[in-house]
Amino acid sequence: MKDLAKHLGVSVSTVSRALNNHSDIHTETKKQVLEAVQKFNYRPNSIARSLIQRKTFTVGLMVPDIADPFFSNIAVGVEEVFTNSGYQVVYGNTMRNKEKELQFIESVFERKMDGVIVTPDHVDEELISLLNRLEVPIVFLRRRTPSEIKAPFVDVDHYTGACEAVSYLIENGHKEIGFLAMTQDSFVSKERLRGYLDTMRKHSLQPDENSIVTAGRTIESGRIAMEELYRKYPHLTAVFASNDLLGIGALEWLAIKDIKVPEQISIIGFDDLVFSSLYWIQLTTMAQPRKKMGRFAADLLLKMINGSEDSESVLLHAKLVERKTIKVVTAV
Repeated sequence: MKDLAKHLGVSVSTVSRALNNHSDIHTETKKQVLEAVQKFNYRPNSIARSLIQRKTFTVGLMVPDIADPFFSNIAVGVEEVFTNSGYQVVYGNTMRNKEKELQFIESVFERKMDGVIVTPDHVDEELISLLNRLEVPIVFLRRRTPSEIKAPFVDVDHYTGACEAVSYLIENGHKEIGFLAMTQDSFVSKERLRGYLDTMRKHSLQPDENSIVTAGRTIESGRIAMEELYRKYPHLTAVFASNDLLGIGALEWLAIKDIKVPEQISIIGFDDLVFSSLYWIQLTTMAQPRKKMGRFAADLLLKMINGSEDSESVLLHAKLVERKTIKVVTAV
């Protein structure tokens, strides 16, 4: 900037203000500065800027599996906010591995990131201790914040969404409703199972061990789980799959066995992934606002980085998306 100022015969502050598009700089002066920038191939020195402003303009985004379309959509929302604010997002794709999660948090220290958004799968004393040592803002995304950590979260109300999904099936005449769970230990899976059980009992329907199968998170595990559920509970008329991938896997198994959807069995999912709206799938589901979740988390972290004390957690709501996998059952 000093070289440019000397070349143009203006002050360093004039060059700086022209580059930052200040309104008090004359249009002709701004034009001369930008032409000189191009001529001398000028580039901002990000290291110098970080020293002056005491920021690295990098933030961390820790996700369990970037190949999972749910988390890749969230990441797009995060990127949109931070890119527009001049920040670089550093990804930590942990593959749900505890050691990778710890390594990524260590890298937040090493790279002196300005803040971090985390979606951990293994919240234990070691991770909590490491996060509490960070001296930068933290936002939990798609996870609730442990009581030992002072940080906000952005998540969906999984319990209420599950209640609405099961209520929708019951309102359409279904009583024999099976449930495909993701895992036994995750908060999200537990909340959706709790919503299923509470709503069934509220309507005097009593699910048992035959109506619930713990599956996984993938289409393949949905196929396997649907086969097991049908074998254990052959008179079921509807299935609540706790994520869309399980629901699509269930649809595939039913198609292979020539069991008609929704004529013989109805399916509802949870997520509203892009695959779910495809013409030959048309899965009815509870939509999570994935990009919105990412943007909310990024906005919240950005405010905290800039010194805002307004760090309230955000709980969003899933919305029913009706497609073609639910049959209305008429009472006989």
